Amino acid sequence: MQKTTCAKAKPPIKALSSHLSVFFDEGYWYSLWVGAGWNHNGKGFQNGLSKTLQHLSEKVRNAADEVSKLKQLNDKINANCEDYKARINIQIDALIEHLQERRQRLQEFAEVERDSKKKALRDQVNRCTSHLNRTTALMQLCIEVLKEPDAVVYLQIGQQLNNRASTQDFTWNREMRTKAEVDPEFVLSLDTRPVQNAIQGLEFAQLKSPSAPQFDATECLAENNSVTVVWHCPANGTAIDGYTLEIDSGRDDGHFREVYTGPDNICTIDGLHFDTIYNVRVKAFNSAGESAYSDPIGLQTAHVAWFQLTKSSSQRDVVLSNERATLTGVGLDYRVVLGNVAFSRGVHYWEITVDQFDGNGDIVIGVAQPSVNRHTMLGKDLHGWAMYIDDKRSWYIHNDAHHGRIALHGGTGAVLGVLMDCDQGVLSFYVNDRRLEVDEACYAFKNMPRGLYYPAFSVNKNAKITVHTGLVPPTLRSSTSDDSVTDTL
Repeated sequence: MQKTTCAKAKPPIKALSSHLSVFFDEGYWYSLWVGAGWNHNGKGFQNGLSKTLQHLSEKVRNAADEVSKLKQLNDKINANCEDYKARINIQIDALIEHLQERRQRLQEFAEVERDSKKKALRDQVNRCTSHLNRTTALMQLCIEVLKEPDAVVYLQIGQQLNNRASTQDFTWNREMRTKAEVDPEFVLSLDTRPVQNAIQGLEFAQLKSPSAPQFDATECLAENNSVTVVWHCPANGTAIDGYTLEIDSGRDDGHFREVYTGPDNICTIDGLHFDTIYNVRVKAFNSAGESAYSDPIGLQTAHVAWFQLTKSSSQRDVVLSNERATLTGVGLDYRVVLGNVAFSRGVHYWEITVDQFDGNGDIVIGVAQPSVNRHTMLGKDLHGWAMYIDDKRSWYIHNDAHHGRIALHGGTGAVLGVLMDCDQGVLSFYVNDRRLEVDEACYAFKNMPRGLYYPAFSVNKNAKITVHTGLVPPTLRSSTSDDSVTDTL
């Protein structure tokens, strides 16, 4: 016996929902319970079952709605497919148009080559024809002379004609070149392999831009005057070619600048201002376009500056020790040693303790611009501002000009302070917790140009100092005899 299998007709979703709503209605189940004659002792059990069925009916109703929505996606899939095919046709048509344009240019090149060959051939034919005409005319003239019965006439021109005929015969092979000077064949070969390979490798690229990246807040940190940020991009099936990272100015003005573009998802940004909140944002990109920017993350740099000393490899007569916090001058010459952090904004303070001073050495402290001469004493050139101090006296020096000379003890055990106010463009010095004031001036230097300034130091002749960083700037006090040094030589 043969079996016939046929598909059972599916009821419309609307009718199915109607049946479900009736079947799982609470009143329907209650009527069944009463009609069945269940007694009062089972009421608690029946109430629990009724509530469970009620919850289940709600889930079934929601599922039916979701199934209806899923079925409606068929039309959307068909429409999107047609749009997708239309975009493919547009792209292929554009490629065909480029091929046609290229074909036209190649054909024009072939026509130019044809015209060049024809011109060369025409010139050769003209030369050969001209030579033939001259030779034919000479032969006719010689024949006429040979027919002349008067021997006197022949003797007059015969020798000349003989010479001309001999010359024409001698130069015939040189002047009469009938072998084609141009190749009628077009030996140009069109190399279509790259295009064929490109067509064979034509594949679908990602047609969707990446999702907006997200910062990993637990991995992001600020240290000294730098920030390190880490991010990731949620997986949405799209390729990511790279990221663009931007940071604002720290002034909350909404102006961002690009600091990194590449495939990595971690970046450290150095050289920022201290005690400043920076907002950082990132976006991803691929061949289809760019993502939206991530939500910005705010990071605050350190309130005070921490730095270490640095020197060049050629500065062999200065020694760094104590984790690059202690500087010793072992030679007679001066060298400028800088801190590894520069300032351009804010107020910064650091101190120097004199660990060793035998009265012969020199100690010079202050600030310097990046282009300072590092092979002379600090303050000798235009890019250094400093205070010179020994065990008896002190003065200020800039561009090899001195001022503010006072009697002062700065030997072993002295504590020297440097206060740089980049916002006001002033530089002050402290000795043993007292600010130096000369001629009632609160500052050693003022009206300093804006730019980058590094902590700077010069020592020689076995002088030894230790730098203490990360200090809170002292409050500037009014000039009194109790808290300032004003003894002038």
